[in-house]
Parts: sequence; structure tokens; C-alpha cells
Amino acid sequence: MSNLVGRYGNGESPRPGKALFFCCLLAALAALSGTAQAGEISLLAPFGNEQELMSRNRIVNLVVKVADPQDLDTLSLQSAGGGRAYDPTGRYEKNGVYYVHYSVHLKKGDNDFIVGPVRLPVKIRYIPLSSLLNLNFDNPDLYLFHKNEVMPAECGGCHGAELPARLQKTARVGYGQVSTQCYSCHQRIVEAPEWKHFPASAMLCRACHRSDPPRAEVSVPTGKVEDICFGCHLNKERWLAMEHVHGPVGTGDCTICHDPHGSNSQFQLWTDGKAKLCVVCHEDKKKFIARGAEERFTIHTILSARGCVACHSPHATEHRFQLLDEIEALCISCHADLKGVEAGHPVAGHPLRGVGDPLRPGTDLICTSCHDPHGSEYAFMLPADVRGGLACAKCHSGGIREKPKRPAWMGG
Repeated sequence: MSNLVGRYGNGESPRPGKALFFCCLLAALAALSGTAQAGEISLLAPFGNEQELMSRNRIVNLVVKVADPQDLDTLSLQSAGGGRAYDPTGRYEKNGVYYVHYSVHLKKGDNDFIVGPVRLPVKIRYIPLSSLLNLNFDNPDLYLFHKNEVMPAECGGCHGAELPARLQKTARVGYGQVSTQCYSCHQRIVEAPEWKHFPASAMLCRACHRSDPPRAEVSVPTGKVEDICFGCHLNKERWLAMEHVHGPVGTGDCTICHDPHGSNSQFQLWTDGKAKLCVVCHEDKKKFIARGAEERFTIHTILSARGCVACHSPHATEHRFQLLDEIEALCISCHADLKGVEAGHPVAGHPLRGVGDPLRPGTDLICTSCHDPHGSEYAFMLPADVRGGLACAKCHSGGIREKPKRPAWMGG
């Protein structure tokens, strides 16, 4: 990876035979226009012209170093091919050198930019990250600002350990190593989230970002991050002893669901935990919470009102599908009029319990034998239209002696 340094032109050095000609030409143009030639413009971060970034955060900060203040008026950053132009988020001077910061939103895949006027190309390949379980930050192709040191010495000229007055009390936390230096770049982590994780808001960064054995650089936890989480959250033994454990809990990857710094969703979830987070993995249920879903499906009201966690534990339970109770007990907790009823629903004489499920041999008839607990295309969340007996025909085929077909939610 080459260091990104350029001057006016296309960023390429002229061939030796033409060097004198170009120098004279530039000098003549400068004399005619009354302006000086541009100084050095380089990219301080990222560290090379081609970088691969794996992160949940789609935002990357580019820092352009400008040696000549006259270049600030013509400095630019835009997407390759004449696309979007970016405005600086900050411009800072230290010892006569200017550091111009840009905040860039990435799309999945290749992101190409040009730093002007020197035409410096910058390529960032962004790979959205959902799990830290199998990530190897030692891969030399991966960009990580803190990979080799806490921060480059040049950045330390501006990024010190001074805190705003309102946060001075944070430095007096009674335990742990307070990393006030982190605040100058990571203010958002400390102050912005509505739901804050205390180690992050108190700047106890090294409580989690440590390496074993200790090294100078900031370490990003990978693998089973539960080893860090359960140092404070003492739930591990109880959850793992249960019969049905949610996959991320079983693999020890808490950060699949929880932002370890903080978020605007309760429990520091990456997004709304009622349903939006769940369908990131459980894509077959996404249709029930999509915009306009109520127009296409009969959706279980509890899903719309309280979300998946109304019935499912996101960690572990003793019941299949991580339900909070047995299916029938869960249903009756809302549909109390059916409590204790042995027969007569939906029609007189129809059994509710005590008989086998025709669609699931070896199991008892329960509420989900007829109703999809999430929703369906038909009234009452049935597997087919109740008109014409189509729903009933799933089990009661009359003279047709064929094996009943299982509804889709049962794997049919």
C-alpha cells in the first residue's frame, strides 16, 4: 500500500526527459497568475490508497494533511466519477500544517474517492460486520486506526486528554483506568446514545479494549466476547443451563444484538428490539413487520404491539423456540376466555386438547396446530381460507384419504 501524497496534476511523476519542461511550465503559469505552486497534500488516515474495512459502522473518517494554506480553497473530496462532493467536518491547524477531516458514509463493496486538486485516489472496500466471532484484525489488509498504536504521533498534537468541564467528574470514577484521551475522537460514544453502557459513558475504555498480553495499541475484542461481558453481567451459568439457548448466547457473541457502547434503543440493542432486530436473522418473519404488512396479512396483534419478546426470550428458556412458557399457557395468558375449555372451539364438539395433532404425529393438538402465531394471509391467522372449509380440510379431508399437508410455519 502506497502512502498517499500528491501535488497538482494527476498524482504521477513525469518521466525524467520531461521533468524540466513541466517545472518550467508550472513556474511560468504561477508567475502569470500571481499564485504560488501548491504544497504537499497527503492522506493521514486511512493509511493507504486501498483499504478494506470491516465494521458495523458505515462511517469512516478521512483526514487530509495540507502543508500550504493556499491549497485549502481548492481542496476537495468527492466520489470518483464526479459523484457526491463532501464538505469538511473540521479543519484544524497545528504548527503551520492543516488537518482537514471528512466524515464519509460507505456503501457495501467498493467506495472510490478522489482528493482534489491533486487527484489522489482513495479506495475503501466496506464489508458490513455482524459478528466478531471469527474476525481476525491481524489481517494486514484490514484497516484499523488503532492497529499499531493508540494514535499516530502527529494526531496527538490536537487529540489530547482534556475533557469539557461538564465531564471532569468522569475522571474520578472509583475504579478502572479512565481513558480520557479517547474522548477527543469518540465524543458520540460517550454522550450521544440515549441508552448508555456505563463503561463507555465513563470512558473506562480499557476495561474492554485490552489485549492479553497487554500491548500499547487499542485492542478490539474478537471471538467469544462473552468472556468480557459476563465479567459484569452474571447470567452466563443460568442461561447456558437452560434447555433452549438463543444462538448468539450459545456462541458467546453478545454484540450481535447489543451495542457495547450504547444506542438509542433500550438495552443498547442495535435497533428496535421489538421486532426489527430479530428479523435481521429471522428473515422469514420480516414480511409481518414490513411497511404495509397489515394490508396483506392478518398479523398477530401482540407482534405489532409488543414485538417478538412478548413471547420469546432473546437469551434462553426451558421451552422450545425460547418461548417464555408452554405454547398453550402463553396463548391463554391473553385469550383468557379459552382457559379451561376442553372442546367447542372453533365449532361445537371440536377438541382443544387431549387428542393428537393430525399434522404433527406424536404431538398433542395445541393452538398453533391451526393458528400461525405470527400471522398469515387468512383471517384468524389460519393456514387457509375458512370459507368453503379450506382451512378445515387441512385435517378433515372428508372422502379424500390423503395425508394432510402441513402449514408452511410447520415446515410444510
